[in-house]
Amino acid sequence: MKAKTINGKTPTEIQKELDECMSEGFIPTLATIILTNKEDAEELRSIFGKQGIEIFGITSPQKFSEDGITEAEILVMLLDIKPDHFKIILNEYEGSSAYEAGYNAGLSGKTAFANPGFIISPLDFRISYDGLIQGLTDAAGQDILIAGGGSGDPADFTGILFTNDVSSKGGLLALILDQDKVAISGLAVSGWKPVGTMKKITKSEGSWALTIDHEPAMHVIQRFLGKDIVRANPEGSGFIPTDLGYPLQFERASGNAIMKPALFFNPTELSVMIAGGVNEGDQFRFSLPPDFDVIDKVVESTRVSKRKEMPDADVLMVFSCIGRLGTFGPLISTEIEGLASTWGTPMIGFFSLGEFGKLDEGRCEFQGTTVSWVALKEK
Repeated sequence: MKAKTINGKTPTEIQKELDECMSEGFIPTLATIILTNKEDAEELRSIFGKQGIEIFGITSPQKFSEDGITEAEILVMLLDIKPDHFKIILNEYEGSSAYEAGYNAGLSGKTAFANPGFIISPLDFRISYDGLIQGLTDAAGQDILIAGGGSGDPADFTGILFTNDVSSKGGLLALILDQDKVAISGLAVSGWKPVGTMKKITKSEGSWALTIDHEPAMHVIQRFLGKDIVRANPEGSGFIPTDLGYPLQFERASGNAIMKPALFFNPTELSVMIAGGVNEGDQFRFSLPPDFDVIDKVVESTRVSKRKEMPDADVLMVFSCIGRLGTFGPLISTEIEGLASTWGTPMIGFFSLGEFGKLDEGRCEFQGTTVSWVALKEK
């Protein structure tokens, strides 16, 4: 399988780049498209549709390739993967739950392939991404490989998902791969170091932690991380966005913590909205400020995979939490460069709104402030 990344400010520039690639004898069958402006989707669907190229299309203003973070409005990864080796579906949430969208995607995968792997990008953080994963695994198996990241503009969480035939402002986009034909290696890695004693969620409701150790959750978070993590709320929704750059590390049976950032405060109820949701009895620790070890751990995870599982890869896809960009600033380029250097193959990625992947040998989960990467090699 050959891969090539192209970019441009407009669909017209993408058309020119695509024509140049194809004039050189490269005939792609699949295009992963990351765009900034939703209005460009229709023209791009026409451009790639005329060439018979399947589209896995998402929205994100912050994106990167093997050449680093790009200012281009449109970034595209072209693959000449055999059409029988993949399937793309888009399930909308309207009229159904996140669980149902995930379950239907899982059924589609099991129907198409005996051994499916899923690269997903949901849109609409208000739905339960944990429910999405539950639906996928209930339908396709608890041990299936799932990697990906939530798409959309972090400024207002809006965006668009699109394929050749359909687009949606809220749904689940899935690239389903036949793992008997395409080798997949992937992991979700955070690198954050824990600090302090274990805290317990003593009262919760959905995604909201109401009390921690029987105290108002908002007070506990502010006491440990500072009152300045509260910022202005221009939307006037009554909820206050947090500037919490350090994730909460929730305890798991395996011993590897799962990262979940705090998203909003509710100053009326003194509660905290946790990405991915929480349950009463969940325990967590705070995180230390990041250092270079955090980046090194992420990059090393790909190098371990190269040594032990996949000596060669055709392409690398990366879903890095938007929180990492805000926390690391310019240093995030070091992480991107390190990931790209492992296999030295074309890479595409974006800064996501929550990530999906395996932390270890367990099942795939939804988490935050992590990097979920997946390397592909057509057999």
